[in-house]
Amino acid sequence: MKQKRSKCISVFWKILPIVVLILTGLIALCIGTKFISPLSVIFQTCSKTEFTIIAKIRLPRILISIMCGALLGGTGAVFQGFFRNPLADPGIMGVCSGATFGAVLSGLIPFAAIPFLSPATLFSFAGALFSAFCVFLFAKFFRGNSSVTLLLSGTAIGTFFSAIASIILLTHESDLHSFYVWTTGSFNAKGWKEFSVFIIPSIISLVLLEFSARHLDVLVCGEDSARTFGLNYKFLRNYTLISGSLAASCAVCSGGIISFVGLIAPHIARKIYGPMHRTLIFQSMIYGGLLMLIADTLARTVVAPSELPVGIITSLVGVPCFMVVLIKMSGGSRRQ
Repeated sequence: MKQKRSKCISVFWKILPIVVLILTGLIALCIGTKFISPLSVIFQTCSKTEFTIIAKIRLPRILISIMCGALLGGTGAVFQGFFRNPLADPGIMGVCSGATFGAVLSGLIPFAAIPFLSPATLFSFAGALFSAFCVFLFAKFFRGNSSVTLLLSGTAIGTFFSAIASIILLTHESDLHSFYVWTTGSFNAKGWKEFSVFIIPSIISLVLLEFSARHLDVLVCGEDSARTFGLNYKFLRNYTLISGSLAASCAVCSGGIISFVGLIAPHIARKIYGPMHRTLIFQSMIYGGLLMLIADTLARTVVAPSELPVGIITSLVGVPCFMVVLIKMSGGSRRQ
């Protein structure tokens, strides 16, 4: 009887964040510059104008923000597990800096826009993947197979691309505002077109991230010990970094540079569900989507009808959480 009750409680805690995410999405559909009654949304009795606002403006934006948050949360959980570093986040491979460089570069190169994809989105996606590829080459050139080498390579490549992007922006001051919005993150004017472009690669990325769970659980004991248990570390390294870079690239292109969601969501999930990646990665995706949805809802309602960049909201919440993680890490190291 006690075992059955414990199992029911476990299932409840796993389902609860999904229920909260759905309810939060329903609330987000109703609030904004124009408030729409939840009952009219549920029973579909809203006016034609209200239906247009919900179906063409708010719903795709909500789905994109959830998708972006899930990608960041899942990538953060995988990178924290692979690098065995609680401060690792999706930008650790230089993906965010590469995406910013690509977006800036798109304003300089004449490019015929694809009907369903803007040049900035296309170039930022390519820049993000190119940055991750450079990290691989950089680490391979120095014959570094360890996670520390990859971590340092990602930091170096990211700094390099950020410097180039800054130089370009300083010489093209007319584009500063648009790229400022990009670097602080925003889902403004995002609709079904953007959702349809990234939904398939995003789903593929999320599935690939989840499949790395079993191997990451083995890696917890260290690289050398994991190899003695039969873990192919080289394959796991390539698989994890490719899937994580793809997921982070999709997230950056759908919402811009958004900090701390990929760092905080895995810590929340780990605190509730423990360190086993089979549960941790999925729950990090759910909590990442929930955090992003709440942040975006606040961003478009706090100063309505104006709008705040969603990255500002996540930073205001993320910095205190980041400091808590640092304090816990320093406390643990002192006890050792």
